[in-house]
Amino acid sequence: MIKKNSRKGLVNAFWDRSRLLNLRNKKYYNFVNEFFIEKLKDDNIKKDITTNALIKNKTVDAKIIAKESGIVSGIEEISLLLRKFKVIDKKKDGTKVKKNEVILEIRGNAKKLLGLERTALNVLQRMSGIATLTDNLDKKAGKCRIATTRKTLWGLLDKKAVSSGKGLTHRLDLSDGILIKDNHLKILDNDLKKALKLINKNKYIEIEVNNSKQAVEVATIINEFKRDKSNKLFAIMFDNMPPLDIKNTMKEINNLNKKNNILFEASGNIDEKNIKKYSNTGVDVISLGFLTHSSKSLDISLKIK
Repeated sequence: MIKKNSRKGLVNAFWDRSRLLNLRNKKYYNFVNEFFIEKLKDDNIKKDITTNALIKNKTVDAKIIAKESGIVSGIEEISLLLRKFKVIDKKKDGTKVKKNEVILEIRGNAKKLLGLERTALNVLQRMSGIATLTDNLDKKAGKCRIATTRKTLWGLLDKKAVSSGKGLTHRLDLSDGILIKDNHLKILDNDLKKALKLINKNKYIEIEVNNSKQAVEVATIINEFKRDKSNKLFAIMFDNMPPLDIKNTMKEINNLNKKNNILFEASGNIDEKNIKKYSNTGVDVISLGFLTHSSKSLDISLKIK
């Protein structure tokens, strides 16, 4: 049986990889560095005809300012972009910022700074917007945790932004955890027992369902499987199911499964208007593509002093 005080830890272990999303992690560092290389290539900063015509080599002081309140994210990432400048952090990732507060102070070459300005602001604005939306929805969800999906525009950067807003990252890529979806099962003639037998190494296994009958059948198979594989932890993802159906299905599963050793996730068409209904079902996690495909950028600007 999953005890209440340990369930939170299992939820984090199952659905959160935020510890990997920092520049100390080589994989993440390389991702961010390559991201900036491509963005700067798109901007063609070496042929900035306006700056090249107007600005000579000059050292300037600048500050990045929040033009509205929110949660900051992306500071660590743009520190890599601005590594040849003197940068003073006034705010940290995941902290609140008020309108007109200074986020960063920068000192360095004027031409180079103007070339990097738009990329730096794009990253801060998007990541802070995602973090702010995540923080707001986290409050609405109450005890239930919220997570992002793989419906991202900027991949790991979007995942990092969600974690800045106290959300869970879910899987970082397809190598990160088992998630058996309907198309997997169709190829295996809907034989979940066969699918579970083929999975030997991964400790965390999640199975997607889209109706109550399927969910109960999956839970029954999980209980049979766990008798021999007790070291594995299972989760059921309710995909595009109404909140009332989820609540009633969980009650039926928990009546069958007295050990209450299955975690539950709700996903599909969930947003700020209906998240409370889903959190009230009692699921452990709500995953929302909404966090990364429909967030509004936080208004942030760079000013030369």
